[in-house]
Order: sequence, then structure tokens, then C-alpha cells
Amino acid sequence: MLLRALMPVADRHSWLPSALERLAAELATSITDEWAVRLCLNPGIALDLALVPLHLRAVGLGDRHLEPILADLLGGDRLPGPERTPNRQLEQHQLRSLWTGEVDEAGVARALAASSLAWEFDHLAGTTEDAYAFTHAILYATDHGRRRVSLPRPSAQIVRDADAILAVALDAGNHDVAAEVLWTWPMLNLPWTPLAGQAWAFLAHERKDWGFLPGPGFDPAVHHGLPCPERDGYVLRTSYHTTLVHGLLMAVIERRGGAVRPELVEGDAAVPAWGVAEAVSAVVQPSTTGASWWTRFASLPPATRDSLASALVTIALRRAVNRADLAAVRDALSLAADFRLPETPVIRQARVLLRRAMAIAGLAH
Repeated sequence: MLLRALMPVADRHSWLPSALERLAAELATSITDEWAVRLCLNPGIALDLALVPLHLRAVGLGDRHLEPILADLLGGDRLPGPERTPNRQLEQHQLRSLWTGEVDEAGVARALAASSLAWEFDHLAGTTEDAYAFTHAILYATDHGRRRVSLPRPSAQIVRDADAILAVALDAGNHDVAAEVLWTWPMLNLPWTPLAGQAWAFLAHERKDWGFLPGPGFDPAVHHGLPCPERDGYVLRTSYHTTLVHGLLMAVIERRGGAVRPELVEGDAAVPAWGVAEAVSAVVQPSTTGASWWTRFASLPPATRDSLASALVTIALRRAVNRADLAAVRDALSLAADFRLPETPVIRQARVLLRRAMAIAGLAH
């Protein structure tokens, strides 16, 4: 996937063509006899197993000797295989289009309508897996930003969800989810929000500092404590996927022109009140898991921090719900109201939570 994502921009960096050539050669050697046997024994997941040769084929590096068996397995009478969630259905459509060269528009639309992009995200109780379902639906539906799709609801609503997912990921120090949700903007060809722009700069800085993007399981103290020969293995185990998805993000941004210019999404152009970030920060202390992000946040100019006030409220509400602290939920909502912050899905969900909590409390008397 990364090879195919970077091929269109290979000429923009002198070192990239040779790196991609080495990667292509390494991928080609992974297509073994054992892989061919697995392909034949598992026809229902043939598309999944054929991911590498399909992507190589899409960039003109396919193996003609594989064509007959792939044509047999991926033909019109292929077995659909196991039941899949909507975002995985979108993946199947994407892989199928790599083989046929055509897009099943109706099938993609049905899968999108059944995916998490079709309704508001649960920001107070949603899981990391829910976040990945959101980001993967965007990745596969757009074929990594190569094609426009008809979204199942207005893009502004999807952006508000993406912003809130991003805020929670940054607070948790989860660079993996943060990198994936950031591709919402370039893959859907949308203008960057203030938080998305700052998060992109933050991840780029982290990658530059480390030479890779640390994953959720990466611990700097463990890394520094290992003998030098063992450090690469530790990085691979903890940060391979995070660095990979960050590479996919960088590739799609490069294809879009390489510029990341933070700007407000149309319709959300209300300027936050001066000092709102300082007021909210008084009840949102930096987390230890997201220490790097909070250090960067503290270094931003006051006006920039104010532009991220909605993200701070999102973090405050999420933390309060995780602690089952309804008083903290009320306080965060009061701050948002006092400073007239824009209505967000998180704020609305928190108000509903308080209303239901009061109704349940009434049942106890």
C-alpha cells in the first residue's frame, strides 16, 4: 500500500526512486509457493491474501505468471468468503477494483451507508476499534484519496467527528489513531481544521526527532535501556504500524501538493474568546500518556491555543466520563457555554448524558 501510495510522487525526492525499487523487490520475493498454496486453500479470502500482488500489479510490477491463478480465484464465480463489517466490505471493493480496474459504485455506496461514517461517532464511550472503523472506511472508500465518493452525510459532520477522535488520541498519546484520523482531510479533500493542522505538525516533529513515529506501545525508557543491537527489533514491534500509516498520510498529502495550511472549516468560523484555552486548561491537566503533545501545546502562541479550545473541552468531557464524574462533565459544559464555544457532537452527547443521569437518579427516589 505504501509503495503504491508513493509511486506518483517518487520524482519529488532524489532518494525515493531507489528506496521504492528496493521495497518493490522485497515485496516481490514475499510471493512464495507457500503463499500460493494458502491462496488455493482459502478461496473465500483470496482478495485479502492477494493484497501484495494486486498492489504491485497496479503500479506495473505484477508477475504475469500469477495472472491465470488470480483470474481463476478472483473471477465472477469467486467465493465471497466470511461476513465482513462495512469498513472491511469497503476494503474488498477496493481490492476488487485493483483487479478489475472498475469501481462498484453501488456496492461502495451501500457499504458507506452501513459504515460509521453514516452516523455520529460516540465520543464519550467509543473505543479505539471504533476509531479504526471510521478511519479505515475513509481509506478504502476513497482508495487512499484517489477517488471522490458520495459521503453518507455532510462532510462538516464527519470533520467534527474526526476532530474529536483526534483530540482524544492526542491526549492518550496514541499516534497510531492520530495519524490515521488525520488522513480524513487530505483523502476527502477537505480544508484542515486548526487541531488537524497542529496535530500534523506535531507528528511530523515526533517522526523527525525519532526517525520513526512511536507507536502506542513504545516506551522511550525501555528503548534507551536496550543494547543498541536490540533497539531496531523493539522499534519494529512497537512502532511498525504507526510509522506505516504515517507514511500513507505523508504520501497523500504529498500528492495533494505537500502543503498543510491549517484553516477553519466553512461553517465553524467563530473565533474563540481570548483566554478560553487558559480557562479550560485549568481543569484539563496534561496527561502522562500524551506528554509530548501537551509539551507542544504549551509552546503554542496563546491565540493558537485558544483556537484549540473545543479540543480541550472534548478531552475534559472524555476524561470525566471515563471517571464517571458527572460533576466534572457539568463543569466542562459550563465552561463551553461561558465562552460560547461552537456546538460539537461531544458537547451535545454530554448534555444528553447529564439529562439521562438526572432521570435515572429520579428513579431511585
